[in-house]
Amino acid sequence: MGDENTCAKTGGNSGENCGENTGANTCGNTRRKTAVVVTILAGAFAVMAMSNAVVPVLNLLAKDSPQIQGIIYSAYFLGAFLTVLPAGMISDRVGRTLPIRAGLILTVVAGIAMILLTNPYMIAAARFAEGIGAGLFVASALAWINEQEEHKKISGYYFACINLGFLSSLILTGYFSGYSLMTGVLIFTVLAAASLILSMGTIRGNTGNAGNTGNTAAEEKAKRSPLSEIILGSLALFFSVAVLSGTTGVVISLYPGFSGISALAAGILIGLMDLGTITSSLYASRRAGRGVRFEIPAGALIIAALVLVILLIPAGNLIAAGLLFIGIGAAYGTVTIAQVDYLSKTKYGQGAVLGIYNLFGYAGMAFMPFAAGIIAESSYPSAFIATALLCLTVCATAVLAAKGRKD
Repeated sequence: MGDENTCAKTGGNSGENCGENTGANTCGNTRRKTAVVVTILAGAFAVMAMSNAVVPVLNLLAKDSPQIQGIIYSAYFLGAFLTVLPAGMISDRVGRTLPIRAGLILTVVAGIAMILLTNPYMIAAARFAEGIGAGLFVASALAWINEQEEHKKISGYYFACINLGFLSSLILTGYFSGYSLMTGVLIFTVLAAASLILSMGTIRGNTGNAGNTGNTAAEEKAKRSPLSEIILGSLALFFSVAVLSGTTGVVISLYPGFSGISALAAGILIGLMDLGTITSSLYASRRAGRGVRFEIPAGALIIAALVLVILLIPAGNLIAAGLLFIGIGAAYGTVTIAQVDYLSKTKYGQGAVLGIYNLFGYAGMAFMPFAAGIIAESSYPSAFIATALLCLTVCATAVLAAKGRKD
């Protein structure tokens, strides 16, 4: 509806054929861009939902072996971790279309394999391939989003869809697990296939660099900048990505054991955290904001405080725990929008930049819960205190890095 009104205004301001053609072109470009956005959002939902679809039934797939559970769970993150940076760099050179489609294809193939396979080690191998597909998709899709003029608003939808995928997979897989352990995987494989088919009609040719209108030589030089230059240029921000992402993983993984709550209650709390992130992502993407120099330290401070509050609330108080999880999710979602918005303004190729962004995020999710788990073997409070101190370190480094920066 809004697109039609915009097109009508653009094409109706001039009675000359030239003006009408310009209006028609603008209308067509707007509709094509909207179609690409819808495709990317649908793909993000399906890809992220697939990543979580086996979590509620992990113990059954692994035949109650903690070691095999860890292998199946970690295989996905290993595949994504190894792929996301090369995928972003490749998309800077060949465009976003090929990596996005390849990611969706791998997601569908991995889903079909998991449905057909029964050997837990083969399922882990399929999860590894699924992680590779996710790495290809997320780096390229988010890079395309960050090149658009209205990137902040679209990124709000993108992160909302990611967390909605997480939430939906927990609910649907748990609900249908009585019928089949792989019902959730089947549902989201079908959705990923639908997104792939949709991409054939909406993402055409070399989709990429749509928002860049600067000097071509300068852009090409920036795309070939050393990774060390990109990382060092925004090191404090990438550090915040790793720590704050990892903190959500620490809370999700350790709180059930610390509090002694049931698996059902733990699933509800995880869903509430996702809900907080969805809501804050949509809200933050629609307001001007105060930039990373304020929102990263403020968000890190809030998350650190909430992690420490875990030690104060009674173990059985699920209402207080629910509010705490919502608060952590909301603070994390707000900071995420600020981080991605800042990165969109850097001079480097967005594929490489967002590849590094996702790499640090996956690294935080992979290593922080693991390290916190080792500490928790001796003392849960010590693990939460150490996590909160890392968040405060993010706050300090963000403040120091912001000195002299105008954004």
